[in-house]
Amino acid sequence: METMMHTFFRRMASKRSAPQRRALLGFTLIELMITVAIVGILASIAYPAYTNQIAKGRRAECRAGLYQAMQQQERYYTQFNAYAPVAAASSASIRKFSGDTAERSACINFESTACGAGIADCVKIEGQMAKTDPAGITHLSLDSSGGKACKLSGSSVSVTGNKDCWP
Repeated sequence: METMMHTFFRRMASKRSAPQRRALLGFTLIELMITVAIVGILASIAYPAYTNQIAKGRRAECRAGLYQAMQQQERYYTQFNAYAPVAAASSASIRKFSGDTAERSACINFESTACGAGIADCVKIEGQMAKTDPAGITHLSLDSSGGKACKLSGSSVSVTGNKDCWP
């Protein structure tokens, strides 16, 4: 089959002029190098955009998991007139991670802590990002009064109003 194709192209090339014959034989090295350069430029633009979209998806999953954990805390509150304390959160059915399993979650180690006067009045749920985030976000948190915050890498202080954390 290969020799038939080769013979066919040789016959076609013999019937054509010199520039037409060269076009049938293939690409030049410079044409290939230009193509490789264009593909490299496109990849250098596309890869950072792709990684930023993945990070945004992980943050969105973390926020959704925190909302689900807060909803479970509110259910606990309606039954017992207080939020589930840290020790009881392990026995209560309060989420500890954002995904289906802890290994595949974008946000892990949810912690319920008291905010304000005590656990009966207010609860704060904080989750740790499982993978490094390009924006430097290490933790996201949500409290029962609607407060939203995050911690950035290298800081132990919660930041509010960061549009990357809570858009």
